[in-house]
Amino acid sequence: MRGLLISLSLAFFLFMPVFSYGMEPVPVNDLSVRFDLERHAIRGVSKISLPAKKTYEIDLSGIKILSVKVNGDLLKTGPDTKVISLVPAVSSDIVEIEYEIELTSAPRTDTGKNPGVVYGNSIDTSGIVLMAGWYPSVGGSSVFNFKALLPEGFEGISEADEVSVKDTADGAREYVFSFPHPVGGITFVAGRYSVQKDSQGGTDIFAYFLKEDTGLSKTYIEYTKKYIEMYETLIGKYPFRRFAVVENVLPTGYSFPTYTLLGRDVVRLPFIVDTSLGHEILHQWFGNSVYVDYRGGNWSEGLTTYLADHRYEELKGKGWEYRKDIMISFQSYVTPENDFPLTSFTGRTDYASRAIGYGKAAMVFHMLKTMVGEEMFYRSIRSFVEKNGFRFASWNDIKTAFETSSGRDLSWFFTQWVEGKGAPEIGIKDASLAYRGSKAAVSFEAVQKGDDLRLSLPVMVKLKEGETREIVEIGKKTTASEIETDGSPDRLVLDDNYDVFRRLSGDEFPQTISRLFGDGKKIFIFPKGRDEEYAAAAGYLKGEGFSGRKEEEVRYDDLKTSSALIFGSDTSLAKSLFGENKKEDMDFSFKVKENPYKSGGVIAIVDSPLTGDNIEGYLRRIAHYSKYSRLLFKDGKNVLKTTDESRRGISAILTEDVPGVEIPKLVNITDIAEKVRGKKIVYVGEVHDKFEHHRVQYEILRELYKRNKNIVIGMEMFQRPFQKVLDDYISGTTDEREFLKRSEYFNRWGYDYTLYREILLFAREYKIPVAALNISNEIVSKVSKEGLLSLTADERKEVPQDMDLSDMAYKTRLRELFAVHRNSEGRNFDFFYEAQVLWDESMAHNLDAFMQENPGHQAVVIVGLGHLAFGSGIPKRAHRLNGDDYSVILNDGDIEKSISDFMLFPSPIRPPATPKLMVVLKEEDGKVKIQDFLPGSVSEKAGLKKGDIILGVDDTKITRVDDLKIFLLYKKKGDTIIVKVMRERFLFGPVEKTFMITF
Repeated sequence: MRGLLISLSLAFFLFMPVFSYGMEPVPVNDLSVRFDLERHAIRGVSKISLPAKKTYEIDLSGIKILSVKVNGDLLKTGPDTKVISLVPAVSSDIVEIEYEIELTSAPRTDTGKNPGVVYGNSIDTSGIVLMAGWYPSVGGSSVFNFKALLPEGFEGISEADEVSVKDTADGAREYVFSFPHPVGGITFVAGRYSVQKDSQGGTDIFAYFLKEDTGLSKTYIEYTKKYIEMYETLIGKYPFRRFAVVENVLPTGYSFPTYTLLGRDVVRLPFIVDTSLGHEILHQWFGNSVYVDYRGGNWSEGLTTYLADHRYEELKGKGWEYRKDIMISFQSYVTPENDFPLTSFTGRTDYASRAIGYGKAAMVFHMLKTMVGEEMFYRSIRSFVEKNGFRFASWNDIKTAFETSSGRDLSWFFTQWVEGKGAPEIGIKDASLAYRGSKAAVSFEAVQKGDDLRLSLPVMVKLKEGETREIVEIGKKTTASEIETDGSPDRLVLDDNYDVFRRLSGDEFPQTISRLFGDGKKIFIFPKGRDEEYAAAAGYLKGEGFSGRKEEEVRYDDLKTSSALIFGSDTSLAKSLFGENKKEDMDFSFKVKENPYKSGGVIAIVDSPLTGDNIEGYLRRIAHYSKYSRLLFKDGKNVLKTTDESRRGISAILTEDVPGVEIPKLVNITDIAEKVRGKKIVYVGEVHDKFEHHRVQYEILRELYKRNKNIVIGMEMFQRPFQKVLDDYISGTTDEREFLKRSEYFNRWGYDYTLYREILLFAREYKIPVAALNISNEIVSKVSKEGLLSLTADERKEVPQDMDLSDMAYKTRLRELFAVHRNSEGRNFDFFYEAQVLWDESMAHNLDAFMQENPGHQAVVIVGLGHLAFGSGIPKRAHRLNGDDYSVILNDGDIEKSISDFMLFPSPIRPPATPKLMVVLKEEDGKVKIQDFLPGSVSEKAGLKKGDIILGVDDTKITRVDDLKIFLLYKKKGDTIIVKVMRERFLFGPVEKTFMITF
């Protein structure tokens, strides 16, 4: 809930007129008001004493003037008079203004990018809330003497060191508020409050709660005492004589001199006393007694955030998490277009300004504390408060306090962090490890992009035996460093506690709600045909900078250039990106995932059985949960909120455990078969042209069949449209020749059929069902060239409706393969990745469907090892569909963590020899032509020539290359065949010739 807590903290001066920054005498405003609750009206008299020798402008906007007198003389004004300008003579002038205000509209709450802010005033029989514009005001600051006449039963609160109350003859109550300090303006709140009082070290503490919440008073008073005691110890004496916690019927979160005004829904939250209350109390020092000189930027919110919200987390050992959240928020919301230096921050207006003025500023104070030390830091803050009490202070005054206390020139620090924009991006280059005797030396270069900033960079070397920490000073684009340590280093980590304000590296940056709403280009996507249902939600999202798309209109470029919000995990688009999501018992679900196409982008999935305004209402609440990746709501309440895991710090691996095997524990195929006999699916990977891998597959199949006759086989080598052809062969309905021809094996797979023949003959003998797992080549080829969204409606019927593109580790491995592929230049990697996932998903879905058709069977799946390594290809996708246990067996791979369950190392085996004509053939127009000969070709020696068209071999007519391959499959060494060809002649035309070839 930290997003909500930050939004509650808004110091009073954000709503006040521009301050006077000098120390010259200020006006004194003697203000007296009474109320007509039924008419929502206020009637008042303001007597303003104006010091001489200065021009004053008295603002009368929104006020009905009844009369104006200057030094007792009536000043003529009209109904359109908005400002009175006066220049007092030798001494001073007294301006007496009698006025009236009747409120015609209710206060407006900002529920969008600036929650916790209420615009306007309220007067009615339930209470009074007056924030601004309810009395004649003088530009700059004034001292106020304020008197209010209230109905019986009402309690009133305003800025005051002393409050006196007396009953009047007509049953009303007269409140007099004394506050000797100049301020930009005052506020007033009144209601039928129950008031409780206590004290802490000479400070009177009050709780003004509505009668239904009176039970909260004691808790709030006790926490207030604790906070005042804590901050008096840290930064000096509480600056006023009283403090009040006041409940408001409006959803506010304000801090004013001597009191805080918290909304009714806020005070009822159990965690507010542990968080926001302390923040508002600390504002009594920062902003409410040490004023902010806005000409050089508002430092108050950052300092208060650091010593309140951040400090509370730090005391719980979670300071590093809070600082990381600051950086996540900055990186999510702040772009080069909306960035600005801290000297330009005056107040929070949206998420980006909050990330700068609250978050970055808090980090500036953290870096100051880290640099000068904790004792010196608090000494400097105390000095700053003492010297600037009830004065206007700037960042420069903070710099002076720290320079004076520490004796150091800090101009560079404030120039760099307060006057500069952005955040540095830091990385590690050329990390290496060397041993020098018993010492280990870790060398690396710290690299920063952008300006050359001076940074004190914490560095940690993680050892097998513990860790070593040092601070490395960097001040240019690249800084080389070396750390010597005892022990055995594993990893080098920069800034794992987030002590330096910076941009997070990719693996430190989780997929959060803030990244979706902070993206400069974002879209929302309606389910097909449901535009009206989401009209209210669309209106809200458009106000947040989203543009809308219909599901059927979404194109690759939309996802490549934008973050996206998709309504419905059951939509075809969501399922094609992240697989099918299981429905949960909830009212509203919000999940953020990495965008597979846009670097740094995210895609959110919204699920809800609700419609219309209900969904819009939940979307508006999402802003309070910006740091999370996943949310669930039930019966209007949040029941789950989680943030995806991300790496802590910028890290580089120095050394890894060397994998190995204990030779006495080597296992053979029989052992493996026994270990996996209980697994529902056994995957056995291959390099397609290595016969020893296929022999392993055959032997594992045979061993498992001995243990369980209910076996099915899945094979990548055959495509789903040819399942019937495969079934006919396995059942014995057709012979091998017809099977090979009808399955188009040689055209669609191409590898020597003898590699797989043993497996298929075994399956045919024992009538073991075999699944054609693969998808049509034509579909995969089109996706690899044009992407998934290029498929026609008919083509989409052939592909899985749910696919998961979110395995980023798999994507990284494929990108490395793609980069070194000789044909990758000029191709689109995203399309290549889609094609690979489509290939995997199709085989996983086909396997799942086949197993449903054969319940109670164990599956042996024979595919290329790339579809199995680390489980990323088929295994995890099939598990997503059916939840069945599986094991992965690979051949001849590197032994890496989690690559497989078993790794076999078979000796090379030559496949069964099949005679070859040793020719290069081309098939066109129903003819098979010889294009070239292989070295030592038996065909060339027999007299065949390039350009010959093969008509037949023995009694077999040849019209396709696979006719010839099927014929040769049944020949052996020593056999002689007759080859009939058609040969073109230059003058006499084509002629048929026959040749005898002996293998």
